[in-house]
Amino acid sequence: MRAYGKINVGLWIKGKRADGYHEIKTLFLPIGLYDEIEVIKAPAFSMEGPNYGEKDLMAAAHRYLEGRFGPLPVKIRIEKNIPAGAGLAGGTADGALVLKAVRDIYRLPVTDEELIHGSAVLGADFPYCLYGKAAVGEGIGDVLHPVCTPSYPALLLNPGFAVSTKEAYAMARPGDTKGSLKETVDLLQKGRLEGLKETVANDLYSGVRLMHSEIDEMIADLYEAGAAFAHMSGSGPTVYGLFKKIEERDAAYAILRKKYKIAIKTETAGEEHGTTGNSHQG
Repeated sequence: MRAYGKINVGLWIKGKRADGYHEIKTLFLPIGLYDEIEVIKAPAFSMEGPNYGEKDLMAAAHRYLEGRFGPLPVKIRIEKNIPAGAGLAGGTADGALVLKAVRDIYRLPVTDEELIHGSAVLGADFPYCLYGKAAVGEGIGDVLHPVCTPSYPALLLNPGFAVSTKEAYAMARPGDTKGSLKETVDLLQKGRLEGLKETVANDLYSGVRLMHSEIDEMIADLYEAGAAFAHMSGSGPTVYGLFKKIEERDAAYAILRKKYKIAIKTETAGEEHGTTGNSHQG
């Protein structure tokens, strides 16, 4: 089974809630990069492959269901392709897939809609990762409004280290950035990628770039290599470049893979998540 990552095209912070979460507006776009996960019934719970102990979101998802329904022993095997702590929701996507897989294996009386609404207690990105299609996210990212966008060739660059989402939000200055989510969606739908430079903002960007100057360099390199638009995804440090043609994306990849250890060819998915095969990583 495949757990797909995402990028955020824009992220506007509207305020902080009493529970510590931030109210945001963002555009979630699924991408063709995915982790491979196998979940099967087993005598006891176990995991094979990279995991992060008690903080692993696959284990957290499993505990969440066992808390509701009692023992549900499974064996989980994962092959990671999505970089960890990269602003691509890789860990959350893995956890969301485990929720659905365990639900299906044990035929639990929980609908997809119930999982989407209930999973926010596990993390703000869980509802989107369960939904898995292009959507505007509001609230803490759990209030989703579907949108239709074309699929675009994309190139991801990652500097090889993780950024703490908590630290990124702590350094954010809500309202410092401008831009318009409505105009962003409109431009993407019309294929006017260059116009995104005037409409897309990420309120986490200014703080993260102060800690990691590599982010500015990666964005500049994507533009120099021919990207129509480039920015940081979520809390970073991954940056993405969007291209109008596959050939342009591939030419940029051929250049940038020589400089960056983690350069990933992928694509944003259209309405039906029309991705085929995993993305290629340099």
